[in-house]
Amino acid sequence: MKLKRLLVVIGFLVIASFALALNIVTTINPYYLLIKEITAGVDDVKLIIEPGQNPHLYSPDIEDIRELSEADIIIANGFELESFMAEKLKWLEKSGKKVVYVSSYVNNALLSADEADKHVNPHIWLSLSLLTEYIIPGLTRDLAAEAPQNSAVYSANAEKLIQSLQEMHEDLLNFFKEFSGTKVLMSHPSFYYFFRDFGIETVPIFEGHGDEPTISELKTIIEAAKNGEFIAAFGEYQQNNRSTEIIIKESGIRGGELDPLGIGRSSFEELLLWNIEHIKETIYAR
Repeated sequence: MKLKRLLVVIGFLVIASFALALNIVTTINPYYLLIKEITAGVDDVKLIIEPGQNPHLYSPDIEDIRELSEADIIIANGFELESFMAEKLKWLEKSGKKVVYVSSYVNNALLSADEADKHVNPHIWLSLSLLTEYIIPGLTRDLAAEAPQNSAVYSANAEKLIQSLQEMHEDLLNFFKEFSGTKVLMSHPSFYYFFRDFGIETVPIFEGHGDEPTISELKTIIEAAKNGEFIAAFGEYQQNNRSTEIIIKESGIRGGELDPLGIGRSSFEELLLWNIEHIKETIYAR
């Protein structure tokens, strides 16, 4: 009889825990990985745009709309990253859905009051300083507001993650010290904030999508690369790297490929570390 009562109680607790779990939907993989680490299995986390796809060009299908409609909270980047999803996200907001734009956490840090309408580089998740100072604390606050019963879990996991990223940042400050004031050439400016944290300027070959430099522009970049203007050139898995490959081949500059969205990575730290290793290998390639 006691065993039966115990099983009933356990059953109720299991049902209650499922009932209290948030259904969180993220637009891109970096936030999927971050939220998975902050919630640590307490909530159900889903991803819309797979990391092999370009979020700038991704248009949601019927299944995506269903997932978004059933979410308790949607985590989107903002800053026009998910441009083909923007109207649907606005419609969901007007329907009463909780949509969190991570851009709102860093907007004031990146823009002054008279720059409110200025286009902002949207790849904010790759800055260690923005992550630890604004993004992770902001996500933790918003999750706790939706599920106060889990706030202690969120805070403890967020604190652990922030500490790990701060240590990573300190190590990288030492590594990149000798490269402060230099430039890297990028097929697309995804790693702008990452390199900015260490005093390195990024020069994008193109900033739009589907753009290609003219032959004249390509010649100018190749000449600059030959003259040692850049310490390395990087393409990206989600971009057309044809121009980058031509520049690397013709100039002899050190080159590699980076992945801002984390294809096949199981944690956010792994996403960063994979790219950091590739940057180090490329810069020191002989």
